[in-house]
Amino acid sequence: MLRLSNSLVADRNPGSHVSESFRSLRTYIRQLDLMQGSGRVLLFTSGESGAGKTTVLANLAVSFVQDGKRVAVVDADLRSPGLHSVFGVDEGEGLASYLSGRKEAGKISVYGELANLTVITAGSTATASPPDLLGGEKMAELLEELRSTHDLVFVDSPPAVDYSDARVLAPQCDGVILVARYGKSKRDALKKVKTLIEKTGTPILGITLNQAK
Repeated sequence: MLRLSNSLVADRNPGSHVSESFRSLRTYIRQLDLMQGSGRVLLFTSGESGAGKTTVLANLAVSFVQDGKRVAVVDADLRSPGLHSVFGVDEGEGLASYLSGRKEAGKISVYGELANLTVITAGSTATASPPDLLGGEKMAELLEELRSTHDLVFVDSPPAVDYSDARVLAPQCDGVILVARYGKSKRDALKKVKTLIEKTGTPILGITLNQAK
């Protein structure tokens, strides 16, 4: 059972201005015509750590669930996973176990009190390098399976400047959302991650400014 944490403002306090911000972001994504056809996969990354991408991803997922959509969230940050903490579940046998061949895809999903929400944690640390695992056929197969059963799939990844993981994942996704933190994220880092993602050929859907005054 998911034990939602206090960082999920969209669930804990849906009437707050913060929750309204996530509804605005939800509306923006809907207006991009991404909801047509089969499920869409969106990658969340940042220029550097501490931007709050995991919190943004989780709250946006809850906002879409509240709108009646079927959403899967996948913690592909195998270096510093955080989705399990946000949703209050054990890290357990998650994505790393599946990519390493220790678990089947159907055995790594977690369901809880929010209907239509599927959580796939990063799982225990893998011995192989994250880019090798994330760029393999098994990751592509998992995302295709999730596409067929969900309206949206949100993928969390490490900062794109320091690690290549996001650049490996981007071609498997339909769009990328960059997350920046007000007063913390550096403009040079955002410019660099923008350039790096653009080289993958996957469209950047926008930049979300977290904790703006």
